[in-house]
Amino acid sequence: MDEPVESRTEQRSGKRTMAIIAIAAGAVLVLGGGGTLAYWSTTATLGGGTVVSGDLDLQPAGASSWTLTPEGGTAVPVTDLSTVDIVPGDTLTLAGDFTITLVGDNLVADLVVADVASLPTGILPPAVSVTDDGGATFPGTGLTDSLNGEVISVEVAFQFDPATSGTDLQVTDFVFEDVALTLTQVDPAP
Repeated sequence: MDEPVESRTEQRSGKRTMAIIAIAAGAVLVLGGGGTLAYWSTTATLGGGTVVSGDLDLQPAGASSWTLTPEGGTAVPVTDLSTVDIVPGDTLTLAGDFTITLVGDNLVADLVVADVASLPTGILPPAVSVTDDGGATFPGTGLTDSLNGEVISVEVAFQFDPATSGTDLQVTDFVFEDVALTLTQVDPAP
């Protein structure tokens, strides 16, 4: 049985009408639905200000010098490093003065030898010590703004590994390039 033509036309017309209504409703939602509802709001201001960043710097404040300390012995000044014949256990110490700048409420810094990997074979990792202008000596770690503006004395001790045995490293040149020190901010938390 075939439906009358009039019934099919009405069905198509009804479907068209429904489609038009759906499209119109979607357009209303897209175009006007997002911003038609308003809520109360207010604004308040907190006081502003200016914060200044700190400063970290290390500047040479004089010439450096070397000393040689035999294991268990007393340090002797070295005027010409090329004339020193070191043996296992000896320590060569490089000393110099620096003006240190440490400005910051929470600034903590370590002073270390920059390129330990470039040290000659047989030389142990260097120990850095700092003496402040009051004469207190401490390791080069955990430096704070209490040193700001001081001229500090820095010593870097290089020891010929006392565990060197047999004939290892005999008649060997130990070349110490310029020793670069790095002052680096570290985490202030212990």
